Amino acid sequence: MIDNVRRIGLTAAWVLAILVLAFGGAGIVAQWSHPPGTAARAELTWHGDQALEPSLVQAQADLVAVAADVDRLSVLARGALAAVTSDDQAPFKAALDDGAGVARAIRDASAELRADLDALPGDSPGDGIAYSGDVIGRRAAMLAALEATEGLGRSWALLTAGSLAASDVIGLLSRHDITVAAAAAEGRAQNYEGAIAILAQATGMLDRATEIRDQLANTADVSTLDDWIGRNRRYDEALATLYRALWDANGLVTPAVRDAYAEEGRARALLPPDTRALVVIVADIGRGGLNQAVIAIEQARGRLNLALEALAPAADQAGAG
Repeated sequence: MIDNVRRIGLTAAWVLAILVLAFGGAGIVAQWSHPPGTAARAELTWHGDQALEPSLVQAQADLVAVAADVDRLSVLARGALAAVTSDDQAPFKAALDDGAGVARAIRDASAELRADLDALPGDSPGDGIAYSGDVIGRRAAMLAALEATEGLGRSWALLTAGSLAASDVIGLLSRHDITVAAAAAEGRAQNYEGAIAILAQATGMLDRATEIRDQLANTADVSTLDDWIGRNRRYDEALATLYRALWDANGLVTPAVRDAYAEEGRARALLPPDTRALVVIVADIGRGGLNQAVIAIEQARGRLNLALEALAPAADQAGAG
């Protein structure tokens, strides 16, 4: 009886030992079955993550600075568009100059930050063992966000070229009107020779506007500009013909003078009544390139801001850790 009890006790002890070893082994296997780089085994990448964290924090701060410059560029772009038809062109010119400097700063800062991020671990297959997925993902997200800044310099150059062209056209057409008015004043004073000379200056302004028109035709709708130049050129020629006829007739009303008066009246009736046509011209030019440049800058701004919003929780979690 005693032997039976002893055998049962020994058997129970062996079963218990086997169960303990089995559960212990299962725990070891389960523990080691978590792949490196996951939250389950964060201690395996802790040292690598901690070593990389300062560089990522600095990179994110640099990305915030780049995004702030893009925000500034967006403000300047919209300001330049709004000021292109202003009588005072100083704010317009200042916006273009400031924007050129900001665009260069974005280009240089983006290139430097991209080089810094490229130098950090994250591209090699073995990096997934030494660093957590969250850390590697933050680096990748910042590199992707920097892609939004590519081409901003070109967009600003297009904006500048288009805006300056629009400004030049508006300036030429405005000065043309003033010049023709001065010629008419000389004509009323019977200084026909002087009037003709002043009209030649006005014609030169239309010629220069036509040259700009030819440049803009590749990217902009210039139909309104063509119509405006055509109508004013016809009037200039009619007025010059009238003054030549009066000069030849010594101020007398001859058949040639009557015909010239009639053509001057017809040409004057076709002139725009005010400067609203200039606004339409600028809008046409804007659709051809200026608006696209502004849109490109706004898209880059949006991508950067979205990337920073996505990175913020990860950075806060890393800081708390």
